[in-house]
Amino acid sequence: MSTETPLPHDPITTVRHDPVPTVRGPVAAAELGVTLAHEHLFVLSSEFQSNFPHLWDREAGVGEAVRQLEQAYAAGVRTLVDMTVLGQGRDIDLVRAVAERTPVNIVLATGVYSVDGIPLFARFRGPGAAIEAEDPLIELLLRDVTTGIADSGVRAGLVKFACERTPPDGAAHRMAAVVAEVHRQTGVPVVVHCDPFEGNGIALVRLLEKEGVTAGSVVVAHAGDSADLDGLRALADTGCVLGYDRYGMTPFAPDEQRNATLAALVRAGHTAQLLVSQDHPVHIDYLTTEQRERIYPGWSYVHLFERVLPMLLKEPGIDDSTVRTLLVDNPRRLLSRIAAPHPTEARDAA
Repeated sequence: MSTETPLPHDPITTVRHDPVPTVRGPVAAAELGVTLAHEHLFVLSSEFQSNFPHLWDREAGVGEAVRQLEQAYAAGVRTLVDMTVLGQGRDIDLVRAVAERTPVNIVLATGVYSVDGIPLFARFRGPGAAIEAEDPLIELLLRDVTTGIADSGVRAGLVKFACERTPPDGAAHRMAAVVAEVHRQTGVPVVVHCDPFEGNGIALVRLLEKEGVTAGSVVVAHAGDSADLDGLRALADTGCVLGYDRYGMTPFAPDEQRNATLAALVRAGHTAQLLVSQDHPVHIDYLTTEQRERIYPGWSYVHLFERVLPMLLKEPGIDDSTVRTLLVDNPRRLLSRIAAPHPTEARDAA
């Protein structure tokens, strides 16, 4: 696939016509085009940023985000999903400042990212907490999806939580119940940050299924970091969507490894269950600029187009139609709130 020619739009036939919420307003699903399904604009430690403003120049950060999105647009990208949620410094004013200066559609997520599972805000109140009560997170996350983030009117299109424990602990059970309730009331897909090296993805899918979320509406983010093809096949057989969403983060897995296992899953009939992206932020304050460039050289919004796809197209069973499915059809279906087809259904259809 050329990195200079955008993939063409085609008539949308398999997803409903509900518009997808973006920062600039609703966009028809058929117009989403090439979509990076798991990226970030800014990942910030909010308290440090507000108390030590010398750490980062916000205006310069906005300008750099616009510049990088211009590169992505030139490579064919038309939509970017910003997976920055509570716990990662989500800042609607920053995001809107970027959205006003770029033609790329930006879809936002809601949810909680906490290495301990439950943020302090909700840890002492809620089901099973010291103060037994309804979970306060449900109302807040629902508000993001149905009304808008921080009274901006910008609605979230996905809900996310994180669990790196194997097996999932009590905090994961509580967060699964929270996001499942948001999913039940709105239909938004559930994205779960997993530990691909411990292989807790299947347990997380089963946990969400017990809470009433169909596996096809669950994205197991970062699953593609794993080199265990048998484990990846088993995960795909649950019917969930696998995130091959850290291309360019080579310390976790080289691009060649990701391409090889992704192509194997395509040949096994799991094409409709795969998302490709880069998990790339314009600015992340967990690392200095020098540290980041040393650890993740070449990591960007266009890494897929400049390096990955030319290699992927050389894998047996991969062609331009496959790439279109990965970059256009699968994220379009996801953001249209439609579950991925179960692999048995896909194989029967084939």
